[in-house]
This record gives sequence, structure tokens and C-alpha cells, in this order.
Amino acid sequence: LDRLLADPYFDLPPPKSTGREHFNAGWLDAHLKSSGSQAAADVQATLLALTVESVARAATAWCRGGDELVVCGGGARNTALLDTLTARCAPMQVTTSASLGIAPEAIEPLAFAWLARERLAFRPGNLAEVTGARGPRVLGAVYPAS
Repeated sequence: LDRLLADPYFDLPPPKSTGREHFNAGWLDAHLKSSGSQAAADVQATLLALTVESVARAATAWCRGGDELVVCGGGARNTALLDTLTARCAPMQVTTSASLGIAPEAIEPLAFAWLARERLAFRPGNLAEVTGARGPRVLGAVYPAS
């Protein structure tokens, strides 16, 4: 867990975003090679701990005074994740976006719907400081039916 948490990504300030281009099977395999155990249950438990610890550290570092952590996406259905986050982040309340009236699995579709709305209104849909773009940009394209 300590080796995984040593990845420089976790120390970057927000806003930030990443995905499979950084955290992928190759990244995990490279860390597993120096690990004592590669049993599936151990790997899964370590990845759960990585998620909890990285979220808790980010919340502590960047959301001082926050009293609620809202979980969305597939992780919101993972009771082990929610229980461990709740214990690790106390006294911060851990809840899911369902408590706000938004189904956890709807967050990404809602984001894309918002991006589409912004595109149709010819408004920028990016934050240059997050995406690395040189400035605000109208994203996407519209292809009318013929």
C-alpha cells in the first residue's frame, strides 16, 4: 500500500483527473512484482485500501472543514468501500449521491448531458486548468441527420 501511495499523482494539487492512461494493469503489475503476495484477495484488499486512503488524504489536504463526502459511480454500491471510507474519514459523513436525489450511476451520463447542452449553446465545456488546454473551448461536434 505504501508503494502504491508513493505514486506522484496522489501528491498533485487539484483540480486533476486521470484514468486508465495512468492507473492500469501495467501500473499494477509493476507494483505487484515487488510485492510479497499476489493472491487475488490480497490485491483486492490493497486496492480498496488504496482507494480509501487516497480519498481520505485528499479530503484532509484539500477539503479542510468539509463535513460530507459524497460517493458516486460504481463505488457507491461497494459496501466494503463505503464502510471503510466511513470509518477512515470520521467525523466526516460519508454518503452517496442518492442522498442528494441523484442516482450514483447517473453522474457520468448527467455530465455528458451537460457537456452536450453547453456545446449546443456554443459555450465552453472545459476548465483549462484541469484539461491543460490553452483556454476555454467549445467541445464536441454536432452532426445533423441528413
